[in-house]
Amino acid sequence: MVGFVGYLCLGIAFHVTGIYTPPFSQLSFSDPVFMILSFLIGALICLLSGSLTLLTLLASVKDANAEFVLLMSLIAFGFGAATIRVTAAPLLAWLAALGWG
Repeated sequence: MVGFVGYLCLGIAFHVTGIYTPPFSQLSFSDPVFMILSFLIGALICLLSGSLTLLTLLASVKDANAEFVLLMSLIAFGFGAATIRVTAAPLLAWLAALGWG
């Protein structure tokens, strides 16, 4: 997560000052660093929210707090899965262009 935020801040700062101008447009689906970090963050969100869902189901589902936690963790899981779905195809295309697929 820190790497993603650092990439956003430093990438924008270096691009504005002219220190680093990559051949691809930064923060787009042609940017390999952005795609990899977005995919990994989406996977981390799915892993953590899925774990929270399972732990809440194992502990208690009888009160309103547990129902709120379940709702929020399932929403977070959906956001993580959507991030993975959006970034998987460009990431696989980039890996295929490198000869990994």
